[in-house]
Amino acid sequence: MRFLHTGDWHVGKKLGRISREAEFEQVLDELVAIARDQKVDAVLVAGDLWDRPLPPLDSMRMVIDALIRLADVAGKVVAIPGNHDSAQLFGVLARLLEPRGVILAPKIARPEDGGIVRIPSRDGTEDACVAVFPFLHEAVVIDDVLKDSQDWFAKLDPGSVVGADRYADKVRRLSTALCSGFDPGGIGILMAHYFVDGAEIGGGERKIHLGEQYAATAQSIPPGAGYVALGHIHRPQEVAGAAVATRYCGSPLQLDFSERTHEKQAVIVDIKPGSPAKVKTIALTSGRKLIRVTDELESLQSRVTEFGDAYLDVRVKTSGPVFGLADQVRKFLPNAVMVQAVYDRVAGSEEVAAKSLDGRITDLYAGYHLRAHGVEPPAELLDELRILEEEVQRAAS
Repeated sequence: MRFLHTGDWHVGKKLGRISREAEFEQVLDELVAIARDQKVDAVLVAGDLWDRPLPPLDSMRMVIDALIRLADVAGKVVAIPGNHDSAQLFGVLARLLEPRGVILAPKIARPEDGGIVRIPSRDGTEDACVAVFPFLHEAVVIDDVLKDSQDWFAKLDPGSVVGADRYADKVRRLSTALCSGFDPGGIGILMAHYFVDGAEIGGGERKIHLGEQYAATAQSIPPGAGYVALGHIHRPQEVAGAAVATRYCGSPLQLDFSERTHEKQAVIVDIKPGSPAKVKTIALTSGRKLIRVTDELESLQSRVTEFGDAYLDVRVKTSGPVFGLADQVRKFLPNAVMVQAVYDRVAGSEEVAAKSLDGRITDLYAGYHLRAHGVEPPAELLDELRILEEEVQRAAS
């Protein structure tokens, strides 16, 4: 059977104040075309379909439309919520979309209660078992899933102590329990949304969900699956050290400037019963590139045609802060999303002590400027501030 593995769409995410709705439409169209051209048997969407739990209506429409179109060309779509998604919204939409071939798995469950989704091949000769492992907040893992499932886990490991498990241990036990429901000798896939320690993060992920308390390990991934389709990390990559083929599909667009070097891709997985999965990637070309450029102002003006329609993070080399710099740059680089001056800061400027509040305003400002910007304020600025301070004092006397 053949699968398209995708995820981390983050539909609705903006770049600063810039809407990227047209780019999301474009890349979702591209994924539908890949699913059609590759004749996949199913599409696996590994979480973070939206960028926030309650997305705007336009974002909701876009994702639902894409899921239905993917199901139309592939037969089946299986999707799980990530840490940016709302499991409750998934639950509301699940019954509405199931008749269209879209299976939404809002929460983790025992294999017999929906934790495993069965997918037939196009020709009806094979079935695949997809174990679904949505993102789980650390507190939910402790309080809800494992606590209510002690009998389930005791059957797998009678010596386990549920309350003593670390997060990685809980991920391993849940993954093992889900994969225990696979048909012997058949095709089994684990689709999950969690962070594996050692994976190279993309930069745009939510840092609070990448800490030690949310880190699984490669050893948390059970050997019972033929392929493990992961979401959560935005940089496409294989997971080193896993017992079976395991991969993060990555986000389909460069979502912020920390992802500017990522080559985005769709993942095609071929699996036969009893054989290792064969994985290939297809480069995604939709969306505008994100570029960081560092240069002097005059040189930047001569490079305007170099950047095309890319969004820019512009670092301008200066001798210090420049008032109105962003406006100057955007006159000739209108796609400059971020503009900042870069210069050598005075050593130790961050530790400059604040003067007492009864000091002169000019002195107080000079200390603030050095701490905030790393350089002494311009002499002409201080002169103007002294004149203003003296006028205020004369008016008050």
